[in-house]
Amino acid sequence: MIEFKTIQNQLFTTPVWESMLTGVDNQSIKQYALGLRNKYPGANISNRGGWHSKELDLPLPQSLDNLIDNLTQFLNNYCTQWTGITDLILGNWWININGKNNYNAEHDHQNAILSAVYYVEVNDSSTGDLVIHREDSSRYYLGKYKKPSTNFSAQSFIIAPETSKLVIFPAWTKHSVEQSNSNTERISIAFNFVEPK
Repeated sequence: MIEFKTIQNQLFTTPVWESMLTGVDNQSIKQYALGLRNKYPGANISNRGGWHSKELDLPLPQSLDNLIDNLTQFLNNYCTQWTGITDLILGNWWININGKNNYNAEHDHQNAILSAVYYVEVNDSSTGDLVIHREDSSRYYLGKYKKPSTNFSAQSFIIAPETSKLVIFPAWTKHSVEQSNSNTERISIAFNFVEPK
C-alpha cells in the first residue's frame, strides 16, 4: 500500500476581499461626486465613456474622510493576515460615474500595493460587473478544463457591483469593468494604497 503524506502550498495567490459596509453616508458622498462632475471635466484613463474625476475639492465631506480612515485601518489590520503588510497609506483615489454603454478597459494600478473599489450607488444589476483577470499562461494548457466554476482553472472572476460593497485586490491584478446596459448611473470610488515614503 502506497501512502501519501502531503502538504499543500498555495503559491503566489491573488486574494480578493469583498465586504459589505454599513454606516457609510452614501448620500453625502454621492452629492460630493455629482458636485465634482458638474464643476470639472473628467479624465480618460481606463474608462471608455463615463466620468473619471481628476480634480478634488477640499475639505472632503466627513462621510468620505470617515470611509478613507476606516478603509486604511481595515487594510492594515484585516488584510495583513494574508499580506504581512501593516503600514500602507492612501496614495491616490478618484471617483467613477458610469452610465449606459460605459465600461473600463483591462488595466492595473501601477505603483501601488493594494487597490480597492467602493460602490457608492448601484441602482441596477446591469451596470457592468467587475472582472478580475487571470494573468498566467494557463489558457494555453487547460483546454477543455478552463471551467469558471473552479479557482484552479478559471480564467476570470466576476464580481457584481452593489451599493455599499467594497472590493480589495493586489494593485498588479489585471481587471476591467463590463459595459453597462442600464439607463441608471453607477457611482464608485477607486483607491490605491502605497508604501509610506
